[in-house]
Amino acid sequence: GVGAMRWSQSLLSLLPLCLLGAPAMADESFASRRAAMDYLAAALPRATAENPVYKTLSDGSLSKWLTHEVRFGADAHGATTIDMRESYTQEKGGKTVPGTHQAAFSLGDVEISEATLPGDVTPDGKPAQAVMIACVKPGCVAAVWSGQKSQSDKTDIYIHDGATRAKILAALRYLKTGAE
Repeated sequence: GVGAMRWSQSLLSLLPLCLLGAPAMADESFASRRAAMDYLAAALPRATAENPVYKTLSDGSLSKWLTHEVRFGADAHGATTIDMRESYTQEKGGKTVPGTHQAAFSLGDVEISEATLPGDVTPDGKPAQAVMIACVKPGCVAAVWSGQKSQSDKTDIYIHDGATRAKILAALRYLKTGAE
């Protein structure tokens, strides 16, 4: 999912990230910005729905994130902006807590990479794999956690399927290049 609840935000900032991304380059599989946007709007909800439930090793909680909507716009400099709306369910000690999350950012203000997040694992114990969106300048991600506004230096999208994760990463990088 995109991040985790507040208590996991601090955990995430402490986790070593294995950033595997290369410099942003246009992916030839997207004929246009519209094609990349359409792909992301359809693929992110589908990919998060197909993710397993993740276990957070620090506290044993189980979580499932679902992306419901992805919107696109442009900032004052013409860079693509993204606004993602999600829901999550977190279970710990037999208690299930639902929540919502929204993350908005400009691709002009972030670096996009692939990341391995060992603090959260799949049911078979493998570390979570994600697309990491990290601010070039602090606080560029406007977030809303179950109605509470906050700023963040990064957000992530857990995507278990490797081929889907690679194509989502490519679409985001394509949009970041500003190519038409």
